[in-house]
Amino acid sequence: MGLALLFRKAPAEEKAPLAALRPVCRGSEELERDLKECLWEMRRNQMLFDLEIEPELIDQRVYEYQAIQSRYRYLQRQARAAGLRVIL
Repeated sequence: MGLALLFRKAPAEEKAPLAALRPVCRGSEELERDLKECLWEMRRNQMLFDLEIEPELIDQRVYEYQAIQSRYRYLQRQARAAGLRVIL
């Protein structure tokens, strides 16, 4: 019963249209807050990177920094599309 219930197919009328799956547009205040948070995470990651001595954990900090940069670039594109011109 458990697996069959978990993996049952949804009827056609329950499927959401593709437009409903698009990310919700953020407000300017939310975008600004997210951008500031990303900048804070980058600074924190750089400080922790400078303190790290284990090679595996140094790699982890590099990958984490790249992920944060990717998120920051995404948020910048969202801000530009929304017409925001905030300098942080």
